[in-house]
Amino acid sequence: MFPKRYSLIVADRSSGVVRRFTLAVRPTVALILAVLALPVGWTVQAQWAAATRIEQLQLQNATLEVENARYRTATADLSGEVSALQLAMMALRDHSIVDPRIRRAMGRLPDNGSDDGARALRAVALSSPTETFNLLQDLLNMLGGQLSVASAGVDHQQAFAAATPINLPSDGRVTGGYGYRADPFTGERTFHHAVDISTDVGQPVLATADGVIGSASASGDFGNLIEIEHGFGLVTRYGHLSQFAAEVGDTVSRGDVIGYAGATGRATGIHVHYEVWVNGTPMNPLQLASEPSSQAAN
Repeated sequence: MFPKRYSLIVADRSSGVVRRFTLAVRPTVALILAVLALPVGWTVQAQWAAATRIEQLQLQNATLEVENARYRTATADLSGEVSALQLAMMALRDHSIVDPRIRRAMGRLPDNGSDDGARALRAVALSSPTETFNLLQDLLNMLGGQLSVASAGVDHQQAFAAATPINLPSDGRVTGGYGYRADPFTGERTFHHAVDISTDVGQPVLATADGVIGSASASGDFGNLIEIEHGFGLVTRYGHLSQFAAEVGDTVSRGDVIGYAGATGRATGIHVHYEVWVNGTPMNPLQLASEPSSQAAN
């Protein structure tokens, strides 16, 4: 059995002063365990929060995929109906063909004594439906063309939506805004083409839109920097990462983990440097973010 208390004796040889410290075992062990549990708890909480965010973004992406599938199904259904109408019209056209000799004989039959209803039916039977068929064909061709345009438009719209950066790449507080500011190192007035998101080291950094990793390497003042090319002239950049979770050429979706927050490069603390570029011109990411000040990733 271990004693319930330990005594520590500290003696100063020069002065001869002796100090005694008594420690209770259980409270001391409990205190040590509590101190050790704090970082473990923070880590578990951060991992849980990251998993929750990723799960929410995956759900959003799944919802978009379902909507896209519905658009494509509707387009396919309409296309099938137009094709069915074209087949029906072709069948009617085939049945409308009458031997010219018979048609001439039909026209020579007298209509003496016929009432108005019979005359109307004779007129319809003797009329040529060619103009009607031509009109229907033109109408179906127009519908088919408009359907193709609408289908292409929906596909482009969905691709543009997937490529548009939304939210911010990491949870945290925006501590550095877009625009002119005093440089944190020199104090000089400079233009900041990004927003800085203060967060914890190792916090997951997420892609803000679908795209392809264009670069992932050390980049001077920006430290470990990832650049994603989204198409439509859109590019996003994520700097000061502690490590990468994606490689050049990887295709990523909105919400995918591409790296982890850090303070590499020229940084005063743990944060994510985030830029959005449109056709070679920077813009304020907060204009696109649904959460302009905090809780960026979800």
